[in-house]
Amino acid sequence: MKEAIQHHTSSEVSSVGYSLRYIKPGTDTLSHIDFAHRDDYFMFGLIVQGRLRCTIDFQHYDLSLDSIVVVSPQQVHRFISGNGIEGFMLLADPGLVDDRLRRLFDEIEMLQTPVFQAGDYTDLKVLFELISRQENKSVGKNLVKAYIGMIVDKISHQISGCLRSSDRKKELMFRFRNLLRANITKERRPAYYADQLNISNVYLNEIVNSLSGCSASRFIKNEIILMAKRELYYSGENIKTIAGKLGFDDSAYFTRLFSETAGISPTEFRRNLV
Repeated sequence: MKEAIQHHTSSEVSSVGYSLRYIKPGTDTLSHIDFAHRDDYFMFGLIVQGRLRCTIDFQHYDLSLDSIVVVSPQQVHRFISGNGIEGFMLLADPGLVDDRLRRLFDEIEMLQTPVFQAGDYTDLKVLFELISRQENKSVGKNLVKAYIGMIVDKISHQISGCLRSSDRKKELMFRFRNLLRANITKERRPAYYADQLNISNVYLNEIVNSLSGCSASRFIKNEIILMAKRELYYSGENIKTIAGKLGFDDSAYFTRLFSETAGISPTEFRRNLV
């Protein structure tokens, strides 16, 4: 049985709210994070040489020259393998990310598009080096905020879906997702969330489909199955206990739903996922 997932906090890596990592070719700089874990901070990575393979919430991603990767707080991630990697990594407490940018990173997480192309990354490299030499904590935090803003400038035009939608649709989608996160173990009917948002079920489906490419019902199923995958892979609890924790009174129904959505049974998932 796999060990419980490790959880890292920003206070463990820095007392100032951010930490920098320079990844040198031929070193084992990533060896301390080559196992699946989650953090309570943002991670922004930039690859300037070599290739890196990673997983973020059970999806595989390949990073190469000028790739930017964004990992949000609580996303389960792991670095699997690398070849001749050189890059920069910024770990930042959520408090250093303003509400406007948090919304953008929520969109990235929701759309499952965490990898982008930086293009010319000279400015990022220069700013990273400035931050690494900065001894004044206040100035350093301001430079970190500027670095994050620079990343946003480089990736925002690459995000589709949410960024092309009306402000009202985006706002309703975020409200829907927040409600879902707070209530998903107790309530999984799209109609419930439509009622909470004071919109019709049809309009909720229209919003969710336009922003995520699937129906509200499918979106809810995907969210609960992601939670189930995390529990199955990173806890030693049996399937019946996990089903109960996620709000399923009938573990057989949970198994059917998981198999239908994930294409594999919970038992097979736990046994086969590497």
